[in-house]
Parts: sequence; structure tokens; C-alpha cells
Amino acid sequence: MGSQEHRWWNIESPEESYPLASQRPHWQSPGAVEATEYNPHYFAQPVEPPRVRQSQARIHRRPTASEHQWQSPYEVVPGYDTHHTTNNLVPPPLNYDNAGYSRTSSDHYANSFVNSTNNVSFNDGVSAYTDPDTPLNPPVKPSSNVYEVREGGFPDDNPYHLDANTFLNRAVHKLRLKAAFHWFDPKYWHERAWYSWTAPCSYQLPGHYYKSVSGQQIDIWKHRDVFRRKHAGWNDDRYLDPLDGRIEKLCVQTINEIYDTENDTSWRRTYIADVSPWIIRLAYWPYSHMPNPDRPYSAEYAVHKTGISGLGAWKQEQWLHVGVRWLPACIGMLLLLSYPTDISGQVRNHGNYDPVPYRYWSYPVTARNFRENMGEKPNSHFVRLLDPQTWIDRQGGGIEPTYIFISYTAEKQFERRCRQARDDIQKHGSSDCCCTLCQHAASDAEALHKIARHAARKAQVVAYWTDQCCMSSNKDELQDDVYRISDVTRGAAKIVVVVGRTGQDRLPPGVTTFDLLKEWGTRMWTWPEVLLGPAGEKIQVYTRGGDSNVPLEISKMEFPAQVWDDGEVARQLIDNYEGNLTLSRLELVILALECLKIRVEKGTTKYLEGDMSYALMGLLRQRPKVDPTDSAFQAFARLSLANDSDQLLERMICLLPVEEPSTTEYLDPDTEQVISNRDAKPSDLSSKKRHYWANMNDYWGAKLWDIEPTCQIAGIGQSDTVILDGAYAATIHWDRFARVAITTRETWSRALSRYFVRGTPAWFFTGVMTIALSGGASTTKAVGAIFLIVSLTTVLLFPMLILHIYGGKVWNTQPWLFGFEGHMSLRKIEMKIFGFPGERLSWAPYTSNMSMHRVNREFLDEECEGTDPLLVSSERDGAGRGQEGERLRLFTLVDTNTMTVTTFRAARPPSIALLCGSEGGMQRAVLCSYDWTNQCFWRETVLRMETVVLEKLSRIGRVRFGLRRWESEMGKSFLTPP
Repeated sequence: MGSQEHRWWNIESPEESYPLASQRPHWQSPGAVEATEYNPHYFAQPVEPPRVRQSQARIHRRPTASEHQWQSPYEVVPGYDTHHTTNNLVPPPLNYDNAGYSRTSSDHYANSFVNSTNNVSFNDGVSAYTDPDTPLNPPVKPSSNVYEVREGGFPDDNPYHLDANTFLNRAVHKLRLKAAFHWFDPKYWHERAWYSWTAPCSYQLPGHYYKSVSGQQIDIWKHRDVFRRKHAGWNDDRYLDPLDGRIEKLCVQTINEIYDTENDTSWRRTYIADVSPWIIRLAYWPYSHMPNPDRPYSAEYAVHKTGISGLGAWKQEQWLHVGVRWLPACIGMLLLLSYPTDISGQVRNHGNYDPVPYRYWSYPVTARNFRENMGEKPNSHFVRLLDPQTWIDRQGGGIEPTYIFISYTAEKQFERRCRQARDDIQKHGSSDCCCTLCQHAASDAEALHKIARHAARKAQVVAYWTDQCCMSSNKDELQDDVYRISDVTRGAAKIVVVVGRTGQDRLPPGVTTFDLLKEWGTRMWTWPEVLLGPAGEKIQVYTRGGDSNVPLEISKMEFPAQVWDDGEVARQLIDNYEGNLTLSRLELVILALECLKIRVEKGTTKYLEGDMSYALMGLLRQRPKVDPTDSAFQAFARLSLANDSDQLLERMICLLPVEEPSTTEYLDPDTEQVISNRDAKPSDLSSKKRHYWANMNDYWGAKLWDIEPTCQIAGIGQSDTVILDGAYAATIHWDRFARVAITTRETWSRALSRYFVRGTPAWFFTGVMTIALSGGASTTKAVGAIFLIVSLTTVLLFPMLILHIYGGKVWNTQPWLFGFEGHMSLRKIEMKIFGFPGERLSWAPYTSNMSMHRVNREFLDEECEGTDPLLVSSERDGAGRGQEGERLRLFTLVDTNTMTVTTFRAARPPSIALLCGSEGGMQRAVLCSYDWTNQCFWRETVLRMETVVLEKLSRIGRVRFGLRRWESEMGKSFLTPP
């Protein structure tokens, strides 16, 4: 690699802001603004290529051999394994073509196969082999698309060593600044704090990091932002910065109780800072912590009780409390008013929420429009089979037979041959295997055909159909035939069910035909056979070893009550196929999916991952080609796209699923005992995990037909994701609050107060100068005295005037979405944002699964009022478990547009809100975390927001979206702060 062998690269260099810089016209300056593809969003400001961003990991140059070798003071604690083998890790080429698109076929590089949920980040300009005790060389731009990595030692796979080993942290450690200034600001100089030059300057490093999944020491990932800037790095939690479109490190502000504990998360933490203007803080300071015999920290006597009637209710200790603080507050405000300052806050984005600067660059696996597929590959579909083709081929002349359909289950009743024998038959046409399973399969097949022939003669038909002998032996054709059985069922004259116990010609003691029939009814593949059978015909049930002349006959209308456990749902489907009830296609799919999911979770043997969707496919008109590589979700997504005029997937992503414990009982074929679904087998749990997306038990009780989508699924992505287009989006800010611009009504008292407050510094100094320069003239002194009296009177009224100017009812605000970890009262939140409690915020009554509301009869008879959910629940720390055992943490969301506060639980702090549909007069907001390694938004929770927020939101283009983000393998970080 020549002279470039040991150089550092900088992924955020100015040249990378324009990926085709070499193709820029010579007459165009780097700062020229032009409507090109480099500015795809209205909020982009490409006025100048950004300067090189100084990473925290970049410190002074590497010492030479003659210089003293400095050792880092941040060592791991004893017992931490620091012995690692350095792998020969070299990041792969990015392989971008002339148009700036990546031609790699997967989300990650070839040697690192990983689920889509693993976040990996690699700091800008930092090598995977850099010892944190060794300073780094200044970064240089690579000469090609191949990102080079310095060879050298790296103590372990903890990427936070480079964040810790900076000049600032070393200086804090060496100068012992924490001990010196802890008294001044205990949170900023916290014992667990690390420091940075960029905001937030004081923070805590994550306690856990994402481990490598490729077998190498460090996994490197790639990302291209909306402005085509390239970034490669290792894993850490990040978010999309709405100001410049970069992926920045995620830092979450937390309440004091959580900030004082050890950080056991994968994201950075910081304390909640007070962002309100100092002048408003001083104005409220005399009223804060007002002593009250009834409530020690009440705001009742603060803002709203400063009138004549309110002052009359004060007691002696309250007058003393205010009087001691009043004069220092007035002097401080006079000094602050002498300098210009921003008090009202900033109006940004034309008064809208911060947008999400995102663009998805990759191909979908399957696009709704096949022209968008890689290579414009058409989306194939099945051709429906109208008649049993084997019979027609043998008879010739296109003779269509009248036949009965033989339904049975191969699980514990009529076993098939072992896997090895079936493979031999597919390859060679026969098998010599004589294992116990094959011996039982031979006797079971003989008994099944014997009963089938007798049933055909009794039904007076010329043929019967069973999958044991009426399906192709070719592997590819067999796969298609399996999913065309529904067409064979539709053409049958009668459905015959055969039950029994494998290898036994008599029923075991205590087992009846109904017991075996219920066991047969728990299998997924037998359920559509009842639905699609001929209408009005009873179903005959033959028992192996029973009286074949007197079969049990059950009408289809009785199956839900006598055979199936989900009779209430299944009965609606039976009525639909019997012609007694007409279901819409959306209702049909939802009800059928619910029935199939119950049977899959009871342990139906898996043939392919998408078996449940392929069984559902038999009930629908359009059928996509079976893909053995599809996951359960991908199979359902392709089936939904092929039949979707009802926007099934769009409705599903708006649900907030909850798990309901099942008490269904069924017969265990191994022990012949009735067991409950609570005692689930590992196979059942695995099936439930694969079909997580089929859970449609919405927390608010909504059905899919109750939701009206506002977005559209444009395709299917890798790793159980879809390509979502047209959703409304907003960024959630977790690092800190911001000053909120508000609009209040301009009254004469507020205008007069503002006039006096703003003019007081000028009047005061005018009075002082007039008296000083009067030279003994009484008139001049009198004028100066008037100025002084007016100004001093105004100064003494500063606290009341300031609170009157910036208080009052709010007519309009700058929309923000603020988040923090933990819970605070409304009073404390208002103090942090506005500087004083003014009863502006309120609890959202029905926004999250934690929201609470009550009837307030203080004025209206039935006023709905949101209440603090933690006043009802004692789970202050937010401890909880998700559907897969992941820990759910307590978060709070502040919406300054609707002025509401919502608490919710999620595994990770969501940084994006996607509004994808409406229901019940509210918008469904899907809160998502961002996985920058594959540009995917993962659903963390779902909230309900007021419809008026749509006016302040902008739409987002195509995004990659996933319903569930699986837990990654984590490592424990033992770094100790300076």
C-alpha cells in the first residue's frame, strides 16, 4: 500500500461532504448552493463543506522512541481479562460506484454475519488496533475507497477506551478538578463523570458495550447519511442529528436517582440541566421552596398567589422567606438586564418539530413494484391447481374425478418415514432404512390406505386423495404441491378425517376418538381442510381399530364447539365459508391468522419458517412463490403485499402488542395427559418467538380494521424488516432540554411591565449620571432623582414583573419532543424548562400504556383529567420485562406542542417518532430506536398522540422498519472515571 500503509483516515473530512467532488464543475465553488441531489431535504443547508470534526478520541501525536512513553491512568479493575489475541482485521472496501451507491449485497461486510439489531460503531479516525495508552496521529484522508487500519495492539474489545483516554479527562485526573469543584456543581463534577469538549460536556460512559459477533476482535460497520457522507465504525448507540444529519452518540439525560447509580446501559448518560434563563430563575427564586405548614414544597404561593388576596394569606415565616431573598434577586436581575440575552427561545423549522434527516440507500428484498427490485426481478406467484393432476395424467382425456379428501396428522398418529429415508427417496427413488420410525410408518400407511379405500367405497366415489401417495417425489415440485393442498381440498366431494395412534391397531386405554380428534384439530395444516371442504357436507371421522362401518359424523358448524379450542373466532370463519356470514378480506385474514397462530404455538412440526403464512395462503387468491429462505415474517409480508389492498402490514405496525397468558388445555400425545399451555415446551417457545409479529392483542383493544394507515409499505427488507414510505416523523431529543419559544397574549399590563423592565437599566444609569453631573443644579438633581425613584421602584418589583411578562396562558409554542430517563413531577419539569411552575404542562390522559386519568368534578361534572401514573403505581424505577425477557426502563416524553407529559416503558430510548396511522380520534405514534449499522428503525413502543400534531410534522421518505429489536451479546465495561 506504499506510503499510505500506516496513515489514519478521517471519515468526516470536508471532501466526503460531496461524494462526487471530483465531478463538481470547475466554476462551482465548494460553498455554492445548488438544487442538486446533495440537498434532498428542505431543511438541508449545504452552504459550505463542514470542517473536520474533532473526535474525542483524537489526542496528541504518538511519542517518538526518544520521548517519554506516557501511561494512561485509566486502567481496568483487577480481575478483568486483558489478554486478547490480535486478529488480522482489515475493513473491506466500500465498493461505491460512480453514482455513489454501494454494491454490496448485504447490510454488513461478508465476514461478519449478524442480526440486523446489532449496533456497531467505530469512532471517526480510530483504528481497531490502537492502544488507548498511546496517543493517535492526526487523521488524513484515504487515497482510495479502502479504509486502512493501523496495525498495533489493542487491550480488549471495549471501544470506550478511546472515549476515556482524552486530553481533557487526563487533565481532570491530573489536576484533581473533581475534588476541587464538586461543592460548586455536584452533578457536573460527579464521581462517575467523564468529560468532552462538545455538549453534553459532563456525562457517564455506558456500562455495557456490544461484543463482536464475527469472531474477530472488532466488527466494523458502514453508514451513509442523507448528505452522502460516509461513516465507518464500531458499535455504540447513536441517533440522527436533525441539525446536520450526522449520526451522533446517544446521550440520555436522567433523573438524579438514576444518575447516582452505576450505568448499566449501552448508551451514555448525563444529568438533567436547567435550561431556563437566569433572569427568570432569579425572579422565581424568592418564591421557590416557600415554607408552608401543610405542604413543604408547594407552588401555590408562588406565581398565582402574589396578588392582594394572595398576599393576605401569607404567614410570618413566608414573609420572612421572601423578604430575605427579594433584594439579592432584584440586584441580580438588574445586572442581567444590563446585558442582552435570549429569554424567549428560538423558533426553528418554521414552527415545526425537528425532522428526521434520513435516506435509505439499499435495495429491498422484494419491492411492491418489481421494477425496484435488484435486476428488476419479477415477483412470482403460484398458479392455482384446480384438480388432482396425477389422476388426470393417468386417466388421460382430461377426465376430472370425483374423490374424497383424506385428512390426518403425521404427528403421533400416522408417522412418516425418518428424515434420512425421505432424503434417500427424493434422491434415489427408494430407501432401505429399517429403523423403528420407518417400520411404524409402513404399518401406519397401510392402515391409512385401508381406511381410505373403505371410505371411498362407502362414499361411492372412484378415488381418494392423500398426500402420502398423490404428491410429487421431486423436491422442488413437492414443495409447491404442499402449498396447493388447499386447492385439492376445494375440489373434493367430501372430507374424511382418519385418527389413531401410531403403530397401534387399537386405541390406548382411556383415549377416545374425540380425544384424538381434538389432538388432530390442534395441528395447523388440518384446520384449513375443514374450512375449505364442501359446504353443507358433514365430515366423517374414522378411527384406526374402530368400527369403520359406523364413522363419526360431525357437521362443520359443530367443529368450533366440539373440536377446536378457539371456537368463538373459528365459528366466524366457518359461517363465512358456509355462506351464513360475509367477512371482508381484512377480517378473514385477521381471524385466520389468529387461529393459525394458536395451532403453531401448540407445537406443529415446522417444515419451513413461513409455514403459518403458507397455510394462510391457501385461503387467499394471490399466492407468492414459496421461498425456503424466507423467515416467518418475510413470508407473511410477501403474502400481504401480494393481496394487500387493505394495508394489513401498515395497520399491524401501529399496534402495541401485549401478551395474554393462555389457559388452554390439550392432550399431550407422549404422556396421554391433559396439560396447559402455561407449561410450554421449548419448541413451543421457539415457535412463539418466530411468530412475534402475529400478536394482534393491542393494549387499547383496537382491531386492525379500527386503524386507518397514513403510510404505505413499499417493500420487504432484510432480517424481518419492511420498507415504509410516507410516515410523519419527528426527532426526540434526549441529551438536554432547550428553551421553548412561547406566544402569550399581549395585554396592556404585560406591555407596560415590559416597557418598565426594559427601560430600567437605562433609567437607573441616567439618574445616577444626571445627579453626578448636576453640578449643584436643583432641577437637574430632581430630574435625576425621578429617574432613580422610578428605576429603583421598578427594580424592587422585578420578580413580580418578570413573572407577569413571561407567565400567563400559552397560545402557541415551538414544538419539541424532549425525553429523559426516569420520572419527575410536572412542577420539576416546568422548573427545568421554563424556570418557574406555571401549570402549563399536564399529564396525557390516554397516550401510553401507563397513562392514567380520572374524573375531576371541581368545576365540571365529568371532566377528564390526566394524572401522574406513578401516584397509582409504585414502580418508580420502571423495572419490568418485555415479551422476550428484556428489561424495560421507565422514560418520560415531553411534548411542547400539546404541552403534555407521558411516561412509558421501553428497552431503549427511542430517538424517532413515526406517526403511521389514526385510531379512535388519535394518531398512532411508533417510537423507534435507530440502528445505524443497517439504517433500520426498530419499534420500541407505541403511543397515541393528538391529531393536531400532524400540522407541525413533516413526512419522511422510505425508511427501513422492524417490529422487534432482538437483544445483542453485551460485554461489561470496567472503566473507572478520573
